[in-house]
Amino acid sequence: MPTLRLVDCVLPGLRAEGLRTEGDLHLPRCEISNGLVLKNAHIGTDLLLNQAKLFRDRRGFTLIADGLVVERDLQAECVQSAGQISLADARIGLSCSFRGSQLRNAYSRFALTAPRLLVDRSLYFSPAAVHRENMVGLGVRPVIFQGEVQLDDARIGDLLDLDKARLRDSVLSMRRMQAAELHFSPGKVSNSRVVLAEATVGTLIDSVSAWPMSGSDLSGFVYKRIAPRGRFPLAERIAWLETATREEYDPQPYEQLARVLRAEGDPQGADTILLARMRRRRQTLGRAAKIWDAVQDITFGYGYRPGRAAVWLAVIWGLGSLWFTLWPPDPMKAGEGPAWSAPIFTLDLLLPILDLGQETQWHTEGISMWIAVVLAFAGWILATSVAVGAAAVLLRRN
Repeated sequence: MPTLRLVDCVLPGLRAEGLRTEGDLHLPRCEISNGLVLKNAHIGTDLLLNQAKLFRDRRGFTLIADGLVVERDLQAECVQSAGQISLADARIGLSCSFRGSQLRNAYSRFALTAPRLLVDRSLYFSPAAVHRENMVGLGVRPVIFQGEVQLDDARIGDLLDLDKARLRDSVLSMRRMQAAELHFSPGKVSNSRVVLAEATVGTLIDSVSAWPMSGSDLSGFVYKRIAPRGRFPLAERIAWLETATREEYDPQPYEQLARVLRAEGDPQGADTILLARMRRRRQTLGRAAKIWDAVQDITFGYGYRPGRAAVWLAVIWGLGSLWFTLWPPDPMKAGEGPAWSAPIFTLDLLLPILDLGQETQWHTEGISMWIAVVLAFAGWILATSVAVGAAAVLLRRN
């Protein structure tokens, strides 16, 4: 048919499987019991479901639109769905909007399933402006998800917008999803989980309060740019990554964020994230390995804080100089050798690549001998750490 318009209708159900229209299919403000079926339908221009009330059929579905093709826009704003909506393998030629809709399913697992959904432009789950009841002016109605939402393998040409969406007892699954831009700043997240495993987006726009404390799956999640709304301190970013890898250590989310920060001109932030990665890794090690790992962290920050090793080197030099000032060693040969200098003697012990002519001219014994051994050992470790860490910093920055 050319165009089908059913406006403000009350229907016991509507089965339109395989429907073909040259123009629009309009079902605004309709109340449809026992489900709406648009499986493999082909809509020549727009599909309008704004403000529709959809009730489930005996299988629990309010809308079955698997394989649906809409050549232009699918508008489903302020829809109330009391069951499962299925848009598997659907294709939308322009944009798809669920602004202000309430997608609830108290009867089974899913509120919305749209695996392999293809939207050429944008997919909106953002607020809608609505007229307030018994009041003047417009109000804002956010999207509410109660039940799992599945967007696995979806392809969004431009924007996937989840601004101010509310997730209640939900799993928002976006495995292997691709989008040019993801706005992830839900308004309220309670007892929910977000899955972005193997997803790819160009720009991630999020906020510090967006991510659920119950955890997220970020394994293999790739983004080229990150642009938070409001302040998102680096400490909060680290907490975000720790929450995402709470169940199992995964270095990829840390390396991904570090790569983006470095590309955006923040090498210090990138090093901080990689340092946090090593500390998170330490939690997976055995007791002995944890001790050695902690020593590397304290002394030179796994190479990401070479200045820390230099500070330790200066502190040990000062302590060694004080000891040998109070208890100087005897000369190897009386009346021979250079003039005694405790700081130079200690420095000669600490720096393995320099020979200042002091170490071999004085004889240490007892406690002083063991202190000299400790100084030489610490010098090898710290001096090497400073050199290697500084070289690594230069390589990373260049």
